[in-house]
Amino acid sequence: MFELKALLKKAKNGESSAVKEICIRFNGMIINMCRAFYIKGYTMEDMIQEGRLSLIKAVGSYDLSSEYPFTSYARSAILKNFYYKIRSSTKKVNCCSIYSCNKEGNELIDIIPSCENIEEDFMGKQWRIQLKNAVGKLARKEKKIIIWCYVENKSLKEYAAKKDITYKRAVCRRKRALYNLRKYLEDYI
Repeated sequence: MFELKALLKKAKNGESSAVKEICIRFNGMIINMCRAFYIKGYTMEDMIQEGRLSLIKAVGSYDLSSEYPFTSYARSAILKNFYYKIRSSTKKVNCCSIYSCNKEGNELIDIIPSCENIEEDFMGKQWRIQLKNAVGKLARKEKKIIIWCYVENKSLKEYAAKKDITYKRAVCRRKRALYNLRKYLEDYI
């Protein structure tokens, strides 16, 4: 305790080595206090620096004749500074519109990269709707062969075996189904 009072006297007289020694001694306390707080926009290192600044200010403003121990005084000063920083960080409103312009005059919405392509998605949905409607207009046998070959990805040979028809007949049925499907989709294409 006596050693701390001597360091405080030297620090108040402007001796930087004494201030540095006080910062080293209180470093553990500052780190522990920093772990208990979150200040928006501050990293752990930033908070430790804020704590050290508060400690240095506390050294300068501490009354050596006070009955109040310096350790408690420093802890209180650091806490008050952290609370002040938290209050001031919550008062700052950091929002902007995606339609606001940057220095070059470009809107942020135009600069933000997107992996979505709304037009392609919309056209794809429209195409699927038209395709579904066109398949719905096909005859039952034509519809089944289109679904078998292109939705279920099964071979024409398997289709012919299942329906007990020749492979050539299955090819003709698929050709006719594709022809009719193309005819129904001509308006869309």
